[in-house]
Amino acid sequence: MATAVARGEGLQAVADEVGISLTTVRTHLQHVFEKTETRRQAELVRLIAASGFYERH
Repeated sequence: MATAVARGEGLQAVADEVGISLTTVRTHLQHVFEKTETRRQAELVRLIAASGFYERH
């Protein structure tokens, strides 16, 4: 989910791809925010980009 957000995919697109509801995607994203101590998608994208994770996958 976090990498899909980093790629710029919308939350509805992620929900459709994974086969879950938009509400479930938002819940998962909130958990990612909590675990990464971020509050916005832009912050999460910066964190992922800085980690180099996205380039390896």
